[in-house]
Amino acid sequence: MPLTKKNQDLRRELKEIGFSLEQAASEVLNLTKGCEGDEVIAALKLIAKLYEDADRLATFADEVKVGRITRTKVELPD
Repeated sequence: MPLTKKNQDLRRELKEIGFSLEQAASEVLNLTKGCEGDEVIAALKLIAKLYEDADRLATFADEVKVGRITRTKVELPD
């Protein structure tokens, strides 16, 4: 069954947010060059979390694609 427009938009949004997280992780990694010790450890933990969250969003996008997650009503933030 093809995706509805709402679900296509949801999937696109999830993928875009995931890509933004991956870009942020890459930028943080670049910032760690020249850092040492505890700074690097803290940065690597942050990078790992960003990639983990990006992977979760990719999984959600895949679930939208196969119909396990659907958007029935677009709710605008306050």
